[in-house]
Amino acid sequence: TSYDTVLNAFARHEESGSAERAWDLLRQWEEGSVSGEDTGFIPSRVSYSSVINGFAVASGKEYGGMHTVKKAKEVYDTLIDQTKNGAIYGDADPVANSCFLNCCANIYGTRSERREALIMAITAFEDMKKDPHLHGEPGQYTFGTMMKACSRLSGDVAEKNRLMESLFQQTCKRGLLSKSTLGQFLRHT
Repeated sequence: TSYDTVLNAFARHEESGSAERAWDLLRQWEEGSVSGEDTGFIPSRVSYSSVINGFAVASGKEYGGMHTVKKAKEVYDTLIDQTKNGAIYGDADPVANSCFLNCCANIYGTRSERREALIMAITAFEDMKKDPHLHGEPGQYTFGTMMKACSRLSGDVAEKNRLMESLFQQTCKRGLLSKSTLGQFLRHT
């Protein structure tokens, strides 16, 4: 919709704070919709994914950081709550989850921040596998993005290799091995 296009443009703008402005705008539109205003806005998974993706872009910039990942998590949690409450309709898809994993993977923070981002990514990924009807079924892109997160955020080589091997095995068992996921695995092990 045109609302989602506006959110995407706000979120992807190169200026510091753009993703936050997109999140503020999404919440403002939601409040208007909930209060009965005839705004024409109906939130969708695309709305939330656009904002989360904006935070993913920002998390790798000098103005990004752990606060950016936490904001993306707030948006993601709101999407899940809205889906549970029936405010978001339609089939679940993995895009928002993959955008959140990418946000975690892009952080260049301290060792403890990278550890926190890794834990957040693993938790979101495991939630997705446990409840694909809510979070979306993980696909090859999701597995590749999770491999990226593990390779960038792991504390040491042994941890990285253990996580990457587990993800590679899961990818193969699900029949999701692609040139892209194989490339992620080979590049980082």
